[in-house]
Amino acid sequence: MDAIDHDILGELAKDGRISWRELGERVGLGATATADRVRRLTEAGVITRFTTVIDPAALGIGLRAIVDLRIASAINADEFEHHIAQSSEVQSAFHVTGPFDYQILLSCADVAALDSLLRGWKRDGWVVESNTRILMTEVDLAAARSVLREHRTGGALAGQNELGASQGRAR
Repeated sequence: MDAIDHDILGELAKDGRISWRELGERVGLGATATADRVRRLTEAGVITRFTTVIDPAALGIGLRAIVDLRIASAINADEFEHHIAQSSEVQSAFHVTGPFDYQILLSCADVAALDSLLRGWKRDGWVVESNTRILMTEVDLAAARSVLREHRTGGALAGQNELGASQGRAR
C-alpha cells in the first residue's frame, strides 16, 4: 500500500458513496485508475465491506451504551451469541478477555428500555453480571484525523490552529 491507497481509504471512510471521478480528483488519479485501486484493495481484504452509518437519534433512539456482560457458566457461548443477535438493540458484540465475557454496544429508546433488556437477560439466566456505561457523545475521528493530516503536511493556514481558529492575541 502506498500513500495514494491510504488517501483513498481515508476518503472512503468519510464518504463510502463518493463517485470514482470525485474520489480520483481528491487523490490525484483518474476515475478508472481509482476504481482499479479500490477493486484491488477490496480483493486484498483491506476493504472488507461498504456500509451505511445511521444516526440513532433520527430513528428515535435516545440512548447508546456499552455493556460488559458475564454470561452464566451453564450457557453455551454460541447459543448466547445467537440469542443476542435476535435483539435489535444490539449493534455490535465482542467476545473479550478479562473479568467479563462480552462487550456489547446497545442502542435503546431510553433508560427504561435498557433496564428492561438487561433485566430480561438476567431473569432468563443468560447473564449473571453486567457493567453499563452510557455513551455521552461520539468523537468524529474522521474530522480529527483530517485535521491531524493537514497539520502534519503543513496544510493548515498560517496563523490558524488545527481547528481553524485564529491564534491572534486579544488586543
